Amino acid sequence: MESAMDSLSLSRMEPNPTYGVEQRLLAALKVQGVQTMEQLASLQPTVSWAQVFLAIDRLSRSGLVFLRREGGGRYSVSLNRRDGGTT
Repeated sequence: MESAMDSLSLSRMEPNPTYGVEQRLLAALKVQGVQTMEQLASLQPTVSWAQVFLAIDRLSRSGLVFLRREGGGRYSVSLNRRDGGTT
């Protein structure tokens, strides 16, 4: 029981690496505008494509980014402007 509590305490103290990826992706979209998922992944050389994919999925589900299917298995990612006041 004590070891389970120790690991729980450690997990709370460790930073969430996905949070950092999400913040970097949002910053890249703010500066560079619409990007494909592949372009965003290439901007994050220290993380795997799977981590970028999961971060984009989480951002999309939370409504912070918008995904558009471009065809041929490609998707573009943009900031969701619905919270910006003007449409």
